[in-house]
Amino acid sequence: MKLSLPKASMAIVASATTSVGVARGFNLAKQLARSRGSFQPRWTSSLSSARHFRSIGATTTTSFRRSASFVCFVAPDGATEVSSPPPTKISASSSKEDDDDDADDDEIEQTARNSLSITGSLPPPLDFGGLSYLDTSSLAADHSHRVIFILGGPGAGKGTQSERIVDTYKCVHLSVGDLLRTGAEREDYPHADLVKERLVQGKIVPVELSLGLLRIAMDEKANEEDSAGHGSRIFLVDGFPRNYDNVQGWMEHMPSYTAVLGALVYNCPMEVLERRIMTRAETSGRSDDNLDSARRRFDTFRTQTEPVVRALERVEDLQSEKNSGGGGQLHVVNIDATGTVEDVWKATEEAMDSYVRNDVLTANSGLLKAIEEGDIEKFAKLCDGRLEVDPVYEGPTPSSVSKARVDIHDGIKAIVSYDRTIKNDLCVRETREWEHGPNGWNCASVSREAI
Repeated sequence: MKLSLPKASMAIVASATTSVGVARGFNLAKQLARSRGSFQPRWTSSLSSARHFRSIGATTTTSFRRSASFVCFVAPDGATEVSSPPPTKISASSSKEDDDDDADDDEIEQTARNSLSITGSLPPPLDFGGLSYLDTSSLAADHSHRVIFILGGPGAGKGTQSERIVDTYKCVHLSVGDLLRTGAEREDYPHADLVKERLVQGKIVPVELSLGLLRIAMDEKANEEDSAGHGSRIFLVDGFPRNYDNVQGWMEHMPSYTAVLGALVYNCPMEVLERRIMTRAETSGRSDDNLDSARRRFDTFRTQTEPVVRALERVEDLQSEKNSGGGGQLHVVNIDATGTVEDVWKATEEAMDSYVRNDVLTANSGLLKAIEEGDIEKFAKLCDGRLEVDPVYEGPTPSSVSKARVDIHDGIKAIVSYDRTIKNDLCVRETREWEHGPNGWNCASVSREAI
């Protein structure tokens, strides 16, 4: 069967040896089944026929799927070209592989359903002038730490990008491996001897100990300001969760102390990672910067961590379904890490802006609510005492907002503009500048233009 396609659209078939992150075929039935609402491009991986990733920084805006029975391309306008291969005899080995894939999918689904509360007290998305956002005010009330998981294979650039995130967005970077090594040397840590013994023997440290150290580090960092005085910071948890055991441990010990905003997943094929690691080995001095070690680590990421990524993506889907398609509280962003450091940073910056926007819109929405309710104390707190109440625009009167726009600048500054109708007869384009300060986001200035 053939359906006509636009000239620019082509069927894509990759070889059986295609690396992780490259599509090997596409499943029409699953694409049509997921046609509700908007969708994002997804990288496909060779781990299983159902593998899919949301991606950012890619040039395509089309969703792809893989199937054993069809190879097709689904164009943005819905036109398709389908090619049916000749009938083939299904071997016992391929049947076993299908059974294994089904078992993997079942475990991913179960893990996702058991992890729906990973976002802590975050409520479903709200609307501010046409923009969807998460109200993060409950996190401050609950003293919950904001968390973003940083995941990717060896040499994918997690460390490089994390450094830039910390520098730009004033986040806190925490590596579980580093925390374990530090904890083993802490005299005031009651499990130091056990952790040291496990590390020396190359054995896995119980996940509850790893998470205990992580929580201690978060509490310590939350109680101290950085040198520039930035409060309510986001914690980047590097290289965690690596497997299902890590996810289970997190769900048992962390949801009451944290709210996971999402994950940044850096995807890169093995051949690119190998080149990077061998180049890094010339100066790093790291014992694991060699091809054999890199391939083992990549295989571990592919077989253990990628299913965790799929489970996190499924959490986002399930939350969105529960929220009537309004989006999930969790936001997983897959980033194409094959480009230059600057290319990858551009995609990383776009993803981080989407997380920060929640805090900015929460603050702006809270400020307007304080104005409407005549709550001078809350108004002063959100303006850090720098702005005074304007009785014309900021009296205790209901108002409505539309056509909102948010621009994040350098990670710690933001401009929010929107049409605001006051008293049903006064309409202005209101623009507020926000800065990230010791108490979170504060309004530094406001301007208005009649419309």
